[in-house]
Amino acid sequence: MALWEFKNLNKHGNFRTRIIHTKGALSIPGSGFGPSVIARRFKYKYEEPVMAPTLFKTNGKTYLMPIWKEVIEGTTLDDIEWIKPKPKVKKEPIIEIHTSSSNADKTYKTTYYPDSGNFRCTCPGSWRAADRRCKHIKELEKKVK
Repeated sequence: MALWEFKNLNKHGNFRTRIIHTKGALSIPGSGFGPSVIARRFKYKYEEPVMAPTLFKTNGKTYLMPIWKEVIEGTTLDDIEWIKPKPKVKKEPIIEIHTSSSNADKTYKTTYYPDSGNFRCTCPGSWRAADRRCKHIKELEKKVK
């Protein structure tokens, strides 16, 4: 038992899609499908990191749970592709510099993130400057490049 997606041209020359459940071997449907039939195995996509997909039948309809997506009759768990998102790994910055301010009590941290190419600084000059590049960031850019 499998789900198949059929694409064909309608009378206006546009592609339309139908999903069909077959119990036996795949055969291209007869009337109503028109020219240029393209067939491929179809699977519903389910993205969830923890909860496994399940099927629930009620009132003659079948739903993909827990997202309550209605699926066609005859769908099995083999017809569902469970996509588990990869956990985001926080990468540590490569370069980090601590600079003392004119006031001895404060220290500013300037950081370079090589993955994105961004620079960050905790000094007030970084948000005051029009281009958001304070003197600490400019100094670190020279060292990096």
